[in-house]
Amino acid sequence: MEETITISVGEKKILKPGFMKWIGLVYCGMPNENTFSLSYMETAGYQGYALNIYYPKSMSKIKIKNVEFNVLSVTPEKITLQQIKNLSGKNSF
Repeated sequence: MEETITISVGEKKILKPGFMKWIGLVYCGMPNENTFSLSYMETAGYQGYALNIYYPKSMSKIKIKNVEFNVLSVTPEKITLQQIKNLSGKNSF
């Protein structure tokens, strides 16, 4: 399944919803003209964690957990990603 998602700066996109557990991404913008940042967030009950991951703007593919994404476009205001492959063989995260 090749799902395309667009995330604006500061917006949270939940990739795997759940009642007590969810996985999401936040686009953190571009700290400089050559770098963009995504925050990967995962929760379970009342506990959770977030990783702030920095990528070069020139990257055309990124991997988050077991899922690969094409980076279709990235600007200081928004990013557009397309899920292309899950390395674990599942539909999503």
